[in-house]
Amino acid sequence: MNEVSLLQSLGQVSASESGAVFRDFIRGLVREMISEVMAAEVTQLCGPKHAPHEGDHYRAGTSPGRVLYEGEREEVVRPRVRRRGDDGDSHEAELATYRAAKDPSQLQTQIIQAIVSGVSSRAIEDIKPNSLGVSRSNVSRLWKEVGHKFVDELRGKDLGAQS
Repeated sequence: MNEVSLLQSLGQVSASESGAVFRDFIRGLVREMISEVMAAEVTQLCGPKHAPHEGDHYRAGTSPGRVLYEGEREEVVRPRVRRRGDDGDSHEAELATYRAAKDPSQLQTQIIQAIVSGVSSRAIEDIKPNSLGVSRSNVSRLWKEVGHKFVDELRGKDLGAQS
C-alpha cells in the first residue's frame, strides 16, 4: 500500500477503523525497511548480485522468518548467507540485522511493565495475542528471572523518607 492508497483507504473507512488501517500501513513499511536493511547487509557480505566475489560469504537463497515489531511477530522473507570455512565446509552465517529485528527484549519489557501494573500472567496472552513467548508459563519464567530485581530494589529503599 502506498501513500495515495493509504489516503484513499483512510477516506473510505470510519474514524474508528482508520487507526487500524494506518497501523497496518506502518507495519508494511517496517517489514519493507527490515527487508531492505537485510538485503544491504547481504550485499556488504557477499558483494553485488550476479557479480563474482572473492570473499568467504555467498548467497544461499531465502527462507521464511519472523521478526518482532512492537512486541508482535511479523512474517518476513529473510535472505540466507553461508560462509566457507578453511576446511572447505560451509555453515549458515546469521545476519546481524535479522538477529536485531527478532530481539525479544522490547516484548519482555512490555510484559514486565504489564505485570508491575497489576496484569496477571494469565491475561498477558489476551493483551499480546500475536506475540511469541506470552504463554502463562513463559511469562511466569520471565517474571521469576526479573522479579527478584524489583524485590531487591524495594528492600533497598529507605522507607523513613516516605512518611
